[in-house]
Amino acid sequence: MATELFPMLDPDYIDNPEPYWQQLREKAPLYWSEEFNFWVVTRYEDVDNFAKRPEDFSSSSGPGGGLRADNTSAEDVVGFLPMIQNDPPEHTRLRSIFSKSFTSRRIAQLESEIRELAAQLMADLQSKSSAGKAVDLYKDFASPLPVAVIAKLLGIPLDYYDRLKFWNEALGIGAGESYTEKQRFNATTEMNDTLYEIIEEKRFNPADDLISSLVKLADEDGGQLKPNELLGFSKLLWIAGNETTTNLITNAAVVLQEQPEIIEKLQNDKTLVPQFVEEALRYVGPVNGLFRRVTRDLEYKGKKFKKNDNVWIMFASANRDERHFESPESFILERSPNDHLSLGKGVHFCMGAALARLEAQIAFECLVDVLPGFQLKPEEGLHIPVPVLRGWLKLPMIRKK
Repeated sequence: MATELFPMLDPDYIDNPEPYWQQLREKAPLYWSEEFNFWVVTRYEDVDNFAKRPEDFSSSSGPGGGLRADNTSAEDVVGFLPMIQNDPPEHTRLRSIFSKSFTSRRIAQLESEIRELAAQLMADLQSKSSAGKAVDLYKDFASPLPVAVIAKLLGIPLDYYDRLKFWNEALGIGAGESYTEKQRFNATTEMNDTLYEIIEEKRFNPADDLISSLVKLADEDGGQLKPNELLGFSKLLWIAGNETTTNLITNAAVVLQEQPEIIEKLQNDKTLVPQFVEEALRYVGPVNGLFRRVTRDLEYKGKKFKKNDNVWIMFASANRDERHFESPESFILERSPNDHLSLGKGVHFCMGAALARLEAQIAFECLVDVLPGFQLKPEEGLHIPVPVLRGWLKLPMIRKK
């Protein structure tokens, strides 16, 4: 099969990958890329199937397992992340322990604070704009909101806010060339050291936060949760919990601008915002796909997969599959059912899904009232330069006259 079916690094692909995904779904839904040395899986049925078979398709190589922009990947810098890089039974053990602390009650308790944070950030953005200063949806709202929420959830003092922001930017998968490898290694060392200090502080002075709860569980369970796992989970939640929610907010905001009739519907009925978030997850989800590694030689639909082959399961393409969704290229606010795969499937279904949904819903309850007075400038923005993710690192906005 010709490699032009999947020109992953081509600027046209990066700017608008959907037509290429459609071609793959039609002509080569299980496509072996000679150029990049991994499989690309694009149809809903297959992505759904692969995601539910950890015994055959392992997560051990990490979310970006088959992608290497240079000799060092983001995962090499950050280190091993528990649960997201574990398979059952180890994954089952860790998820069971973490779920005792990462509860729906704890997330629900954050709602009022998320609302206050979102309102304050939006007020600051408007004041900044009124003063004639340049504003950016990514920098002034979509990124700082999840940063503050995760800091609160984990119990990281806000004194660390500037360092948290640096970690978030330098260690995100989408950091690209914005930071040197030395800066990213320094950020990793600093993050590890700081989180370790906070963990130790919580051991002696616990509070009502996630790290304190995990420390208590680790101590009570007689070492079932190892120190490096506690540290790794804090890193995982920090990195994954920030970047993906930020991407969802920026992506969905651009959709709103393109379809002003949806803004009007949401302004008139805020109870539709959760449906908007679900369709945004399907239509412009924050993660294009994640990698799995084949655990044994196997055959699937006539294709021979070899042990240790990397497989990119493309959630974003599956969400546009004509075989599964009616009019998938249209953003349909009232779409039901909406069984998109943007939050994963099977044992690796996103543990932070409820928090991401809550943050996005609150964010858009604010944004639908503010966006009509502004013009987003995506043509002057900057996409995340990594094909695993979909989002913005820069999204300027100007006040309409």
